Amino acid sequence: MADRETPQKWSDEQILQMDTSSSTDVLELKRKPIQEYIRRKRRYGKEAEYIKKTRTVLREFESFLLNEFESHLCDIDDTHVAAFNEHLRTGDRYYTITKTWSMEPKNIDLLDRTRYEYLSELVEFYKWLVEDEGLLTQNPARKALNDLPDSEFDLSPPGRPRIEIQEMKTFVQWLSTPIHRAIILFLLKTGVRIGELVNLDLCCLHLEHPIYEATLERRGISLHSAIRSSPDTVFLEGKYQADTTIRGETRTAGNKRQRAGGTLVPIDTELKTALLEYLLTRRCAHSHPQQARPVFLNRQGSGDNDRLTQQSVYGLLTENGASEGVLKQYGWWSKGQPTEEKVTPHYFRHYFTHNHRHNQGVYDQYMPEGVIAYIRGDSPDGESVREQTYRHDDWNVWERYVKRPYLAGIYQFGVYE
Repeated sequence: MADRETPQKWSDEQILQMDTSSSTDVLELKRKPIQEYIRRKRRYGKEAEYIKKTRTVLREFESFLLNEFESHLCDIDDTHVAAFNEHLRTGDRYYTITKTWSMEPKNIDLLDRTRYEYLSELVEFYKWLVEDEGLLTQNPARKALNDLPDSEFDLSPPGRPRIEIQEMKTFVQWLSTPIHRAIILFLLKTGVRIGELVNLDLCCLHLEHPIYEATLERRGISLHSAIRSSPDTVFLEGKYQADTTIRGETRTAGNKRQRAGGTLVPIDTELKTALLEYLLTRRCAHSHPQQARPVFLNRQGSGDNDRLTQQSVYGLLTENGASEGVLKQYGWWSKGQPTEEKVTPHYFRHYFTHNHRHNQGVYDQYMPEGVIAYIRGDSPDGESVREQTYRHDDWNVWERYVKRPYLAGIYQFGVYE
């Protein structure tokens, strides 16, 4: 997506007089600071969604400065940033952010946490102009953010619906198609992020079943070395950015799993049945390198890549145009509904995390905190007992300290009883 150029309201001479700099490309940088900043982010491999969000925030701030103060991005102080914060907090309309089906600016409706993130993005932008480029002598966004009172932002996580285990059982048993059962159960029982779900390949899934084994053999797929000797497990790989090539395929989504060596997650009988059911009923994937054949596919072919995407998952669960996802059909999700009142695809990660803690969830069984952190893929502390205990490079250690407590504690929904 090409960036818009800064409106030429200022002459080159005026631009050159803004603040001080030793840069040899002062004029070009000051004429297009956002475009240059985005180009730098893209060059260093930042994900497309992050770049899109960053550009959106900066363009809104740029337009706000132009409309309210006739000011350039490189000719402001902290009062302009404080005024932008007030605009985000009390204003009724954005300047540049529009609805997808209309060019009318949409209403501003931000959580405090999101508003804080917007201002923090300005801090990073001006930090780049000051420290990396030497274009400006001060960071007005940092000063404004530091001077705001502590009570300005409520940064506590948004509340989420409390769904009792029987209610969740009713929902899971209500699902009527193999793909919905497989996805929902996978999210509930592993706590994965959506990016990790869509990046999962058949070679990283070891199901001990003759039909699955024959499927892999027929397609010439060999299991990943991490799970070759670990039946009924899934290997969730470590962190990588979007546009990274894995097993010959460039991934459109990144993996945010913090454990560099990845995570080996046991698969219980219920999830195993759901995955086998789905794999037996889905169509074949042919448009991928042999070792990069995905587990989850779009229901319709999509050119050279039929891997399920993050957008497709949200469509299956929430909505996609006129198509209603299962969460919307069930009444757990609707557009515009506050976060604390609806179930989103990411909700299932929190459900796994909080409902397996001792005496804290909606479930009688529990898992040790270390097992939960390991399954989630949280970054380990090399000096902690947890790092020494929750490893998968030693099968006996992993089976004793991860697999057994996991299988004893993971909730069951009675889908196939």
